[in-house]
Amino acid sequence: MKRLLIPALLALLLPVVSACDSSEPDDHGAGEQEFITRLELRLTAGGRTVTAAAVDDDGDGTGLEIDELVLDAGTTYTGTVVVLDEINDEDVAAEIQEEADEHQFFFTPGGAAASRMSVVVTDRDANALPIGLAFTLTVSAGGGAQGTLNVALSHFDEEPKDGTSRSDETDIDVTFPVTIR
Repeated sequence: MKRLLIPALLALLLPVVSACDSSEPDDHGAGEQEFITRLELRLTAGGRTVTAAAVDDDGDGTGLEIDELVLDAGTTYTGTVVVLDEINDEDVAAEIQEEADEHQFFFTPGGAAASRMSVVVTDRDANALPIGLAFTLTVSAGGGAQGTLNVALSHFDEEPKDGTSRSDETDIDVTFPVTIR
């Protein structure tokens, strides 16, 4: 009897174990985290474009090379976020746009220049909640200053996106050094 019971239990458990493969998307969310090797901010104002990138050549989330973001005081920039998986030659931003209701970028100014920077997300998902692939960045007038701009992409698999709170799952989290001149 015991010999028949063990194979029967294994037959019942096998579908449960194989259904937990994290490489496959589930029916309730966007699936696995995005694989990102490059996050780039492109800011345009007055015909001038400022670009800063965070590059992770192997995509393991360590050893990022992060550019400094140099901004002009008294300027409002129109910004876009470029997100790439350069190892697999994929435009991750396109995937984020397709799964917009399950992703949101959060922008957090920091340091001495924090009070001088304001970010407003300008793109929305089907539920009118922010995505963050498009934004404006306003730098108030004044003298030079140093600070940071944290850019984090939240992934909403288990919890619903509410447009204001980060999720427990983060696809990428980068802090750019900022110089206001």
